[in-house]
Amino acid sequence: MHAVSLSSKSTPCIRRGQRKTSRVFYYRARDYVPPGMQLRPSLQHSSRSNPTLVCRASGGVLGGLRKAFQGKSKPKPSADIVEFPPCRLLKQTDDYELRMYDVYPFVTTPYERRDEGYLALGSYMEGRNADSAKMNLTQPIMMRYEPVTGLKTMQLYVGSKQGDPPASQLSKPEPLQHPPLPVDTFVSLEVGGGEVVAVRAFQGQATELNTQQQRLHLIKALELDGITLGLAERAGMFRLAQYGPINSLSIRKNEVILTVQL
Repeated sequence: MHAVSLSSKSTPCIRRGQRKTSRVFYYRARDYVPPGMQLRPSLQHSSRSNPTLVCRASGGVLGGLRKAFQGKSKPKPSADIVEFPPCRLLKQTDDYELRMYDVYPFVTTPYERRDEGYLALGSYMEGRNADSAKMNLTQPIMMRYEPVTGLKTMQLYVGSKQGDPPASQLSKPEPLQHPPLPVDTFVSLEVGGGEVVAVRAFQGQATELNTQQQRLHLIKALELDGITLGLAERAGMFRLAQYGPINSLSIRKNEVILTVQL
């Protein structure tokens, strides 16, 4: 982790003007839309009457959700917002992206089963913290694997509090200056970002075999481009990010993430 101040300026990870990709991921809009809120007709898909939100791989999760929730009559409450760690796109190839992540706070917990991590971090976001504050929904769920020690930890970005303007709507967005402290001893508040990472996206089930294949593909592509891995990554450490509803049969977007040295 990087011992840096949270006062650094940060911007949402929105890539403007970049080439569209043909990779498309689908998320059921009903898992995000609150009761009574309707999707615009252009965002509905009439497959068995289940409205489907179409999100493109290049930042489309954020863009698609924003379009789906835009209302003409009245502004939406911040509780309906999905927030993402602030980053900038540096490079995009057919095999990976290079992103610069700004400094941001996150909560983390060790786990054996994923549902244990979901419960611990979800409880923090729902108000089990020192301020009893409910936080806006954030993504992705980040899992960190360290093969040498066998340690597995789950991480979740801490965005704005419900009722506060989300960072994506501020003219000069900054990370939350004083995130609420956890009350559970197995949950800790830490600072991440301040790094350049290589990201390879894939869809479907993030099984151990599939994830390792994607990791090796990413490492080979970086080697061909002369990009050096970070020290921990050279020892086998990697992160897996997952987007979309946790309990859903819809196709999910996954990302293998490796810190690199430029």
